[in-house]
Amino acid sequence: MRAFALIVLALVSVGCDAKGPGNAAEETSAADPIANQQSKVFIEDRIAAAKRLLAEAGYPGGKDFPRLEILYNTDEGHKMIAAAIQQMWRKNLGVDVELRNTEWKVYLDDLSKLRYQIARRGWIGDYRDPNTFIDMFTSRSGNNNTGWSAPEYDRLVKEAAREPDKAKRLEILRDAERILMADLPVMPIYFYVSSNCWTDRVKGVFPNIQDAHPLHEVVIEGKDTLVINNGTEIQTLDPGLARGVPEDRIISTMLEGLTQRDPRTLEPRPGLAERWEISEDRKTYTFHLRDAEWSDGKKVTAHDYAYAWTRVLDPATPTDYASQMYYLKGGEDFNTKKTSDASTVGVRAKDDRTLIVELENPCSYFLELCAFFTYYPVRRDVIEKHGQNWTRPENIVVNGPYTLKEWLPNDSLTVERNPKYWNAAAVRQPKVTFLPIENRQTAWNLYLEGKCDWVTSLPLEQIDEIVKRPDYHGDLYLGTYFYSFNVTHEALKDRRVRKALTLAIDRDIIVTKITRQGQKPAYHHTPPIFADFDSPRFDVKD
Repeated sequence: MRAFALIVLALVSVGCDAKGPGNAAEETSAADPIANQQSKVFIEDRIAAAKRLLAEAGYPGGKDFPRLEILYNTDEGHKMIAAAIQQMWRKNLGVDVELRNTEWKVYLDDLSKLRYQIARRGWIGDYRDPNTFIDMFTSRSGNNNTGWSAPEYDRLVKEAAREPDKAKRLEILRDAERILMADLPVMPIYFYVSSNCWTDRVKGVFPNIQDAHPLHEVVIEGKDTLVINNGTEIQTLDPGLARGVPEDRIISTMLEGLTQRDPRTLEPRPGLAERWEISEDRKTYTFHLRDAEWSDGKKVTAHDYAYAWTRVLDPATPTDYASQMYYLKGGEDFNTKKTSDASTVGVRAKDDRTLIVELENPCSYFLELCAFFTYYPVRRDVIEKHGQNWTRPENIVVNGPYTLKEWLPNDSLTVERNPKYWNAAAVRQPKVTFLPIENRQTAWNLYLEGKCDWVTSLPLEQIDEIVKRPDYHGDLYLGTYFYSFNVTHEALKDRRVRKALTLAIDRDIIVTKITRQGQKPAYHHTPPIFADFDSPRFDVKD
């Protein structure tokens, strides 16, 4: 209850009209009353426009507006933000919504099956290109989860993929995001910063915009086991079915792609592929695999990668990430059943240690994709023998730095050093244990008691003090916190309703009164990290 009390006090004290900038492009100062007055005008203009739009849609003053739900996965931070938005909509529009929280696995399933009206979302870039934020809302993407589709949007994203000139490609993507921000199936809230604390005995961790830290290069001095709070119970260990950061953090300790991400620069470097050649037209990659073994002693082969990638594209595989494989020649046609011939997909094993990959179009970030978990290998014989139980500790085989030692659902998951890993001598930490603690305060208490070495989300009630600590690490993060609308819902089919709800939120209150770690209010979807990509934003006027 204290968290809700803090929200109410914060919102009442500022009357839902924050003294910060109402426009992301404007920098204001608390000491500048003129600038603050201008800021107030910005939010007042948006609220006035929101009221007009809602009235035009048939809900003047919120009258007869259906009582909708905001879905979020169990987490105190998400709860506080949802409560703040709930109060803003009530005060500014006369609209009441209910809050519904679920555990991570149920939340993901509800998103995938559109069992929600409004949902909190977050997206961390899978690779360092604006396309990762724009492609996700094509009608073919399993991560769209809004029911929204726009033929022109789809066409532009495909056109961008075919465009070899970078400047022209980014301009096309910009045109696509302009459609997204005009139609607003999503409601940007803020741009992330990473949020971690780890003890000073943890070594080998470097800041980067994806908050990606290969744990086989990390060590904690004086301890056999590094303990990390992962924030939730994961949905799966199957790389072909996974979709979240908590899953990625664990799966990447046990499986390895053709490439790895450099922990400092994120540049792709050799992983299970020791080298590769790229054709002159940049559409064919020839990967040469190391002499490496699975954890059961069998050789890792190019056939394992070809099988894993084709499996993701198989229409029978219940994955949200099939579109991540559409870069492969014939990948989309196979996944969408335009052909049932898997041999038409552009991945094949020339021999046990040579993988040939053909792309539909040149892709400047394809080597980064090869380090992403959807592109990890799996063993056909293991999956055919054990089915969905292949990831149990007694069944799983892996090719990465660690093996699965123990998985106690809702308690802990422990991995231990894999002696069969091709670079086992370089794996510094013998064991890593992941805790699925959703309550931030509980995890923080364990950290203060020395029972947890690394926390990946922090209690907001104490964040002002935490950010001053030397063990706090909050860095620029390639991610956007947003809400999505289920546009198949009768009221939310109306773009005017979606825009009214979007305009009626004061994002500055959220980042200055709730999250308080340097997050920036978001008025477009793609984070402002790419120097050569200037996103179009939503605004009062179209």
